[in-house]
Order: sequence, then structure tokens, then C-alpha cells
Amino acid sequence: MTMTLGSKRVRPPIPVAVVDLKNLARLVLNRPDPDGLFWSFTLNGERIVGSLFLIPYWKGNLPLFCYARLEGGEEPKAFLAYRSIGQEEAFFSNSGEDPRYVYGAIMDIESPPEFILRALKTRSVEPGAMPVMTRARNMNVLIRTMLILAEEGASPPIWSFRDKDASILGVITPVFDYYDVNALPVFLYVERGEDPSGGFLRYMTQNGREEAAFVDSVSEMKYFYARVVRLNEMPLWRRERDGGGGARRKTVGSGLARARRS
Repeated sequence: MTMTLGSKRVRPPIPVAVVDLKNLARLVLNRPDPDGLFWSFTLNGERIVGSLFLIPYWKGNLPLFCYARLEGGEEPKAFLAYRSIGQEEAFFSNSGEDPRYVYGAIMDIESPPEFILRALKTRSVEPGAMPVMTRARNMNVLIRTMLILAEEGASPPIWSFRDKDASILGVITPVFDYYDVNALPVFLYVERGEDPSGGFLRYMTQNGREEAAFVDSVSEMKYFYARVVRLNEMPLWRRERDGGGGARRKTVGSGLARARRS
């Protein structure tokens, strides 16, 4: 689905519903060079804050519109402040002066542009555009892969979501310059019975052993930290046993309704 902008056609991004504002801030602002621009608007009586997030994907970059719905009548201010050292915090502020925090600017708009509106109303992922599903043996395989993928302190997020009775944690690992594509997207994942207990997965090797644990913040610098981002659902997810039948088509509105009831 596309819209026309002048002589160009604008394709909508893939909408990804994040469980809350802190997870959204962790995704966007917990990077060495954060691109902290957030769209803020009201849609169907709900206040939404979101950001465009790009991942290397097949023949270009895949844009994800990652968004959270604000609860309890909360209204954004000029900035979203975030920190993860010692204690993780995320909150709106009209000041961006405290050096302990990283700040993202809030772009408050009257209504979302058509390409975002269409993404939020209707979503479909073509079967040929899905990533390659690959199940890892355990969590250490996941974090070890991310350690190798990290560049200048930046690493892809671990996406966390539920699929029926299983907790899925996965990372999209790009294999660059694969034949004639920019990046072959491999969705490396593990299944667990329980959801992650913290917003970060820390990892280190010591005395010939690997140590990995979930924590709530970044503390000791001897560890490698990967951020965990909890989602209401992951549109790029499809179990291997589903075969080549393609992704299920859903409306994002129905996903938001299910999230409200849960």
C-alpha cells in the first residue's frame, strides 16, 4: 500500500506496538548516537507516541513505526528524557539540561501523515518479505551473536513478545551483501516459558564460562548489555512450522483492542 507525495510514492512503515513508554525509550534512546525524534498525535481518542526505526532488510532498509499508547490521560511535553545507568527512567520533560539523561524531541502534530495513518489502520507483510526464521539452542547463542554484531557500542535490540504459551526473544541479524540483496534478514530466536525479568540482558565470559542474566539497568561496565524491547505483537514473526504459507493478515486496531483487554 502506497500514497503519492508529489511525483513519489510513499510506502507505509511496518507498525510495531511496544508495551509502554519506557520500552519505546529504551529502543530509540539507548544507542550511542540516538536519533531521538518522536511523533506524537491523537488517533481515535488515544494519545500515541512513536518513532521510525530502520533495520537493514533485503534490498534496502525496512522502516518500523514503533509506538506506545499513553495511559491515564498522560500528555507529552517537549522532550522524552531517558537514562539507563544505575537506574532506568523514562519520562516527559520540558527541560533538556540534565546531563544524566538522553533526550528525544517530541514532534506534536495535529494528525498523523497519511503514510503512518495507513500503517496503523491496515498492516500486511508479504510472505516473500518475511525474515528467515532460525531457532537458537539457548539464550547464550543469541547474546553471543549480538556481541559480534555490535559496532561502536551499538547492537540490534532483542524483541520480546508472546506467542500463545511461549515467550519469544529474537533478534534480526543481517547478513550483508548476500547475492544481490543489501542484507539477508535472519530472525534468530529462542523460546522460553517466562517473560524476561529485566529490560537488559547482560553477558560476559569468565574462567572459560559464559554468564548471562536479565537486569533492570546498566551498572558494571565489565558486561556487554543488550536492550530488550517488549512488544504487544511482532508482525515479522512466523513460526518455522508455518512453512511458506505466508504471514497472517491482521488489522492493527484489533491488536490494540486485544492489548487493552490483556
